[in-house]
Amino acid sequence: MTSVLLTPLFDSSGTRISLGKKIGSGGEGDVYEILPPHTNVVAKIYHKPLSTEKQEKLLLMVRGCNEELKGISAWPTDVLYARHGGQIVGFVMPKIADYEPVHTVYGPTQRKEVFPHADWRFLVRTAKNLAAAFFVIHKFGYVIGDVNEGNILVNDLACVRLIDCDSFQVRANDRLYYCEVGVAQFTPPEIQHSKDFHMERTANHDNFGLAILIFQLLFFGRHPYSGVYTGTEDMPIDKAIAEFRFAYGKNAPSKSIAPPPNSVGLSVVPFQLAGLFESAFAEAGTRPTGRPVAGDWWDALEFLEKRMRRCSADSVHTYYSGLSACPWCKLEESSGILLFLSADRITKIDLRREWQKVEAIPPPGQIPPISSSHFLSRPVPLSPAIERSLDLRRFRQIAGLAVLAGYAVMVLGEMVTDSLSVLPVAILVAALLLYPGAADMEKRRRKANLDNARYLWDLWNKKWISEAGDFAFLQQANHLRDLKWKFESIERGYRNGLLELERTIKDRQQKKFLARCSIDTCSSPRIGDGLKNILKSAGIATAADITHKRLLGIPQLDNTLTNDLLAWRDKMEGNFLFDPSQGIDRSDVLALIHKYQPMMKPVERELLHGIPKLHRIQVDITKKRITLRPAIEKRARELSQAEADFEVFRSTPEELIRREIEGIIHPRQVRR
Repeated sequence: MTSVLLTPLFDSSGTRISLGKKIGSGGEGDVYEILPPHTNVVAKIYHKPLSTEKQEKLLLMVRGCNEELKGISAWPTDVLYARHGGQIVGFVMPKIADYEPVHTVYGPTQRKEVFPHADWRFLVRTAKNLAAAFFVIHKFGYVIGDVNEGNILVNDLACVRLIDCDSFQVRANDRLYYCEVGVAQFTPPEIQHSKDFHMERTANHDNFGLAILIFQLLFFGRHPYSGVYTGTEDMPIDKAIAEFRFAYGKNAPSKSIAPPPNSVGLSVVPFQLAGLFESAFAEAGTRPTGRPVAGDWWDALEFLEKRMRRCSADSVHTYYSGLSACPWCKLEESSGILLFLSADRITKIDLRREWQKVEAIPPPGQIPPISSSHFLSRPVPLSPAIERSLDLRRFRQIAGLAVLAGYAVMVLGEMVTDSLSVLPVAILVAALLLYPGAADMEKRRRKANLDNARYLWDLWNKKWISEAGDFAFLQQANHLRDLKWKFESIERGYRNGLLELERTIKDRQQKKFLARCSIDTCSSPRIGDGLKNILKSAGIATAADITHKRLLGIPQLDNTLTNDLLAWRDKMEGNFLFDPSQGIDRSDVLALIHKYQPMMKPVERELLHGIPKLHRIQVDITKKRITLRPAIEKRARELSQAEADFEVFRSTPEELIRREIEGIIHPRQVRR
């Protein structure tokens, strides 16, 4: 197959059509601008020669074109030929400018960039206009067939346009021209497993895709069949569709599927609208007229749009007035995602007032010190038997040391020469020094008590420090200070941006004035209509587009023509009159708000949640100091007693008596 020649081209009347720059490309063909005198139309030129059937289909669509179809779609208005009377190589259709794919509307991230002013009311209106577009298509007997998010465009007024209309299913004179493509995520269950779409589609099939698109618009891009599946096998969306596993439906539990986390359910819309979703995704919908039609959706969405209210906590939130509270505030809090952008400010809180709340929370202060040294404990006296055992042990130890010392002197004085005598002496000394008595058993018992008391003390002391200490309070307070600094930094950037807008107000007024000076008004005799069309194709349509660098990139311009264009721009600049009373343009302020608001929102949210958290921490610490203190003091007393009980085995009786008399055996004072 050879590529179709782009020029010359002729419409059905034989008029020559001149193409401008390429503005789009797809699998079947490319879209080009059409140069004047044709306006507000573009051309789609196919990559490959068309079949006779495809040419017949296009001719039928052109003959069936009307104002309603042109108002909601890029409907073919005329066909194009490579030569007069030859084969059709493309078609003419309305130019759709300043529209974006529908998925940029329902996804929060892209919507905030492409449609920053859009709120939920905008999404509802987009869904309503989408239903109206389907109504028109079905009204004239056409079937879209390949319903998907890529074939639907939306502008900033929520107007909807359908594209790729040449793939629609057309019926005429008992002849059916099929739509032979499809996208699994929008294909109804009754034809979900079709490998070949060479079949008759119906409006009821389209209505399934319409229901999915409306669901995605109202529920921020969530697919109605994408949820949490509790079964063991994989559950891709196409399989879930085929098995009627509507994740948000009343029968979802019986289908082992549930909505995903951080999502809202059908309860946020009126019950009439919720009922349409249930019907569209139920088994009964597979009947020839089983699903809600476009008019049903329009009526239900019109009802919803007229019953919207604005959130008192966040003016950018609009929701169904039948609800008791704003669902978007809760969803933003649980998901951490900013759903909508405000149109008038970057923050809804007064930082000074919020910080006064922080300063009003008194810090708990350092944790009261508690230890065993704060308690006076006297050792439990040893029994007479233990005292005698200690005296005997000391006698044995002195005797053992004396034997060892005497033997050492004899060895050094060479009075003992028999090496075999070492063994009995060693046995004797070991017996005297190491022989266990009742005192040793008591010592081990008291040592075990001491080890256990220390273990329990360590556990409770860690609990006391972690739960009754001020570390958590200080940590949260420092975190709030960091948030305050970030808040002030973002707000400072926004204020500096406003000052910059104020400083450059004259330059921006001039730029907008030049943007209104069309190249068509250039009166230089050397700049004719042909050259103006070339300039437009190169993206130079107004005086604001003219720069020396951009003109150098156009080969048709010599120095004389370049100077003429620059002189014309200078002349237009001379006609500009600065009007300081206009102030900063609202669109420039909005652009600044939409730049800084996404930065501010998470800081704002964390600050609002962090202040009550700091108060809860402070209250919890105060309670813990009251409830834990008896237990920690009990463990300190137990440790103090165990230390005192074991101390008697570290001193001689004479020393203990002397220290007890002096009152310093344990220099501890009971804390009261």
